[in-house]
Amino acid sequence: MAKIVSSCIIALLCLLFIHGPDANVLADEAEVQVDHLNVRTGPGTHFDRVGQVNKTDKFEILQEKNNWLKVHWNGRDVWVAKWLTKVTQSEEASHETRYFSKVDYLRIRSAPGLHGKVNGYLMENESILVSQQEGSWLKIDKNNGWVHKDYVTKKKSQEVEEVEKEKPEVPSEIVGKIKVRTSILNVRTEGSTKGSIVTQVRAGQLFDYIDYQDRWYHIRLSDGRTGWVAGWLVDKVDSDPMPESKPVQKPTENTKRYVTLQYNSTNLRSGPSTNYNVVASGHKGNTFEVVGQQGQWYQIKVNGKTAFVAGWIVDEKGQTPSSPTLKGDLKGKTIMLDAGHGGKDSGAVGRGGSYEKTLTLNTAFQLKKQLESKGAKVLMARDVDDYVSLSIRSYYSNASNADAFISIHYNSAPLHVIAKGISSYYYHERDKSLAGSIQKEIVKTTGLRDRGVRFGNFHVIRENKKPAVLLELGFISDAREEQVIGSSAYQSKVSKGITQGLIHYFSK
Repeated sequence: MAKIVSSCIIALLCLLFIHGPDANVLADEAEVQVDHLNVRTGPGTHFDRVGQVNKTDKFEILQEKNNWLKVHWNGRDVWVAKWLTKVTQSEEASHETRYFSKVDYLRIRSAPGLHGKVNGYLMENESILVSQQEGSWLKIDKNNGWVHKDYVTKKKSQEVEEVEKEKPEVPSEIVGKIKVRTSILNVRTEGSTKGSIVTQVRAGQLFDYIDYQDRWYHIRLSDGRTGWVAGWLVDKVDSDPMPESKPVQKPTENTKRYVTLQYNSTNLRSGPSTNYNVVASGHKGNTFEVVGQQGQWYQIKVNGKTAFVAGWIVDEKGQTPSSPTLKGDLKGKTIMLDAGHGGKDSGAVGRGGSYEKTLTLNTAFQLKKQLESKGAKVLMARDVDDYVSLSIRSYYSNASNADAFISIHYNSAPLHVIAKGISSYYYHERDKSLAGSIQKEIVKTTGLRDRGVRFGNFHVIRENKKPAVLLELGFISDAREEQVIGSSAYQSKVSKGITQGLIHYFSK
């Protein structure tokens, strides 16, 4: 008897452990599309027919094999022809609450409290899902971490909402491609399971997507219609969208520009995108004359014909009308440069593996040359790959006779967020003018997206008694932008922009 009781208890526990986790999992359903559908003992017409089901009857799908569906009917497992049913995919809606960060660089901690180690950051208006609350701390879906509730909100900032209201109802720009991973995927009228199903697509199909919001992709169908699909049921495919039809910029008659390839086996293409055919190949050190430019692609002369090469894999030589000779000087001015991160603190890591600490130091050295060429004296918060604490950096500035403090950084965003461009931060209202002067010039010289001048609660500028700004000079989380900002051509352009911004600031 004891053995029988023990066996029953073990069996019951096994059932609990095996079936317990499935209680909240929603399975796909099959809806019968014909008046009478045969039910069989196996996946094929050669198996015995054991009954029939009627049109609109719905069954939970247990298994799929050779275009047959295994379902549960009348207390037993049976099979029906998949092509005579309509499969409805279950999209389990999250019961988590969505919040948005109210500030840039909101610290994510490993535990609910200031004792938790910082393991990441949130940017302003970056969305997160909150699954639980402990005191004043919220558990979020990023980095398995916690953030303080005072710095997040359930509503995006008014500024962002106003910008979004100005957007057209259906964006036209292709952002990328997705590939359907599940056998049947519902396409809905909105990015939610509440949206009506407009059609269904199948595993392996590729679609352009034109927007991404709250884990849903807004895709364009082959017939021109658009709809939303669940992001967790597709795979993002690396692909460069075809560029918008913009006129190719031609150099002026008195200006000659050249680009030199940085890598062997560089593809030269028939148009300004990786979607165009490769028409030739070049090698590291090959130099070509530039006859035009479209976006970040150069149109070059190749054996009497023209081709396009990506701007982030070349070095440019020669001046362009957009990179004028710097006017004015900085004689008598002392500038302190703060190359962000360093040593054990690598900062952000790019999609291609570049370290923020290395990029910031490279920029600082390039900027130092530019500033000195204009007569400025330059101090460096760090000039090697060493770790320097934030308090020491601001102490160096306060103890110096610097006329301005420039903290150099490169930005990063989560992989599902499309973020590009340059932003300049100030803490003290007195420094807003300095940030504005520099932002205007670096956007002009680099051509990257202008993300504007913003307030930033960063230690190195908050605790600084000198005019101080923190610059985010591009996103290394974006693969294309990472290649651009890592080039010597970009480093030169951004250094010229910062220098010209300082000249304008001091000339006011």
